Amino acid sequence: MKPSQALNRPLVYHVGDRTNIYEEDVIIRRLGFRIGNLGLLIGQRAVSELLDIPQICPLPFTSSWLLGLINLRGNLVPVFDLFNLLKFQTDTKKKQKLLILDKGETAGGIIINELPEHLSFSVNDELSNLPPLPDIIQPYATSGYEKNNQLWFNFEHLAFFKSLATKLKM
Repeated sequence: MKPSQALNRPLVYHVGDRTNIYEEDVIIRRLGFRIGNLGLLIGQRAVSELLDIPQICPLPFTSSWLLGLINLRGNLVPVFDLFNLLKFQTDTKKKQKLLILDKGETAGGIIINELPEHLSFSVNDELSNLPPLPDIIQPYATSGYEKNNQLWFNFEHLAFFKSLATKLKM
């Protein structure tokens, strides 16, 4: 296998070295982050980057959950405060970081209070019914998992960022 093929293959693997592989043995590995008690999983092939919070240039007359723009390698990246948007309390004692999802002109930044986590789920961890979520994020949390009594939702960040952009135009 070429190195480029190895790096671009999905992060799904099978446990054990058996010829009969059962569905419950399939492991899904993802990177997740929390906004309050809401666990969001970064898309499997999504590019993400974690930064110390750089200087954010505020935009006048915009919603309080849009903190402004940063210049990231020549691209203007919007920075969102999902704690504010979802009306969650933020722990000001923790050092905040900026999680960049995607790259180039489709990138968006999210302020987080905890480092993202590497998570592994089996098919048995998948939720058959999703619990109620905040209306603004419900359409972009398409499926979920429960692991160690914590809920994690697949997060369609690109569609979510586009929806926030349309809210700003109103």
